[in-house]
Order: sequence, then C-alpha cells, then structure tokens
Amino acid sequence: MSFSPSIRVVTCLGRQLVAGVLLWLMLGSAAAAAEATIFYYQAAEGRLDSRKTYTNALLQLALDKTVDDYGPYEMQEAGRGLNKARLLRELEQGRFSNMFVRASISDDLLQRFTAVPFPLARGLEGYRVAFIRAANDEQEHRFCQVERAALQRLSIVQGIGWLDTKILQENGFSVQLVSSYENMFSMLHKQRADLFFRAVNEIDVELHSVIQAHKVLRVEPCLALYYPLPRFFITDKSNRRNAERIYRGLVKAYNDGSFVKLWERNFASAMTQLQGRQIISLDNPFIRQLDPAYQQYNAVIDPYLSSPKTEKALH
Repeated sequence: MSFSPSIRVVTCLGRQLVAGVLLWLMLGSAAAAAEATIFYYQAAEGRLDSRKTYTNALLQLALDKTVDDYGPYEMQEAGRGLNKARLLRELEQGRFSNMFVRASISDDLLQRFTAVPFPLARGLEGYRVAFIRAANDEQEHRFCQVERAALQRLSIVQGIGWLDTKILQENGFSVQLVSSYENMFSMLHKQRADLFFRAVNEIDVELHSVIQAHKVLRVEPCLALYYPLPRFFITDKSNRRNAERIYRGLVKAYNDGSFVKLWERNFASAMTQLQGRQIISLDNPFIRQLDPAYQQYNAVIDPYLSSPKTEKALH
C-alpha cells in the first residue's frame, strides 16, 4: 500500500510539528532546570553598618562551591533598615523566603529556626573590645586599672534583641538597650554611655566609618571580654535543603582553604587587638543545648592572648 502525495505531505508536516513540540519541551525543561535560586541576605542597618560585607562574601563562597550539585543562584538583599530583633520576628513569621541571616546562636534560636552549624568568624566573635569616648590619651586609658566590680557598674550600650545584651546582664553588667545601631555610637559621643563592646573582628571594619562620623570615639586599649558566642547562618524552620547547601559549601570551602583565606584577609590584623589586654571571661548560659562539634572549625586564638591577666568568669 502506498500513500498519496497529499498524505505524505501531511505526515511530513506532522512529524515536523511533533519534533518542534519536543524541542520546545526540551528547551523549556532545560531553562527550568537552569533557573537560578534566589538567596536573600540581610541589608545594612544604616550608613555606618559595614558588618555584613564579610558575611555576604561567605554566603557567596558557599553558594559558589555548590553550584554543580544544587544549580545556579542569585543573591539579593532584604530587610533594609530592620534591626535584628524585628528581622528575626519577621523571618520566623515567614515574610522572607530563603533568607539567611547571621545570628549569635542560642538554644532558643535553635528551636525557632534552622541553623547552619558553622562558626562564621571561627570563634573571634566571642572576644569583645569596646568603643569609648576619649578626647585625649588620658581619657583613652581611664579604664586600664578599673576593678571588675567597678566595670560592672559602668553603663554599657547594646542592641535590643542581641544575645550579647542578655549575656552581659546575666553576668551582672549594667546595660542600656538601644534599637538603632547608629544611635549606640551617638550615645557614647553624647556621654550617655561609657562603653560599647564589639566583637574583635568587627572593630577594624567599623573603626574607619565610626571615627569619621564621631571623631572623639576610640577603641579602649586595655580590656577585653570573652564568652563563647558562635555565630551561624540561620533561616526559617522549613528551609532545610538550602541550609544544607550552605553548610556543605562552607565545609567544602574550609577543606580547600578558600574559607580560611577569606577569613585571614578580613581578620588577621584584628586579632592583634587582643595583645596585652586584660581578658575577663564571662559565662554564656544560653547555649547549653548546642552541639560542640562546630568548634572543630574555630581558629586557635591563644597565640594572640599575650595579656597580663585573664580573669575567671563572673557569677
């Protein structure tokens, strides 16, 4: 049996149509497979806030290391102008999709969010040095001989919703709570507070912009606080797959050395801030349930602790 010419033409056109549809479906599937996943990160809290630069670079590094396994990505900022307490409330309530926020981890946060158990600053965040108001060298050194009990009576400014605030209060310090990051520096400038303790890895990042805005502020040269304060990425409770991606990316970057290079580039000079200081150790009662396995990624800080005295925890 033979087909008529008209039937052959229709059959040919039908085959071309089917082939075209199949090609369109294949291209559509490939496009869908290559669609980038959007990861949101926390925006700055104000014009002086440059703390997120390193954190965002770490997030990008982790994502770069996992493209082959998880696919392409895009990073976008969210939450501009929100302080940490409000941001965490809205993250928990589901306002932000696939957002990763750096947070000082606590047993409470472990219950409310999915945490990526990797210490972003490798333990440095637990060492705290202070901004103070000091118009001259004599004022800059006024706390060098201060007794522990006297230090507890001084006014320390900290942020609402910060775990540092709770730790200092639990250890007997007098703390003023402030909602705005920039206002904390203004309070020192206006002599409404005595000290504003910052992580040693944050001081160098903040110092330039702070001194430009508040020329009478300096870094106090003699004291440092220490308490374990691991900072992890956290995300909403249901976002486990993307949290697993970030964790795998950070571990991969640590193992191939790229994480440590980024860390050293940002913080190697900051560790010199610890030299010669009196270290006052405090208790952190808010991480009793935290698995200590994260500590394997912490840096060895002891060589930088050439301090004249290390005090035991305050109770």
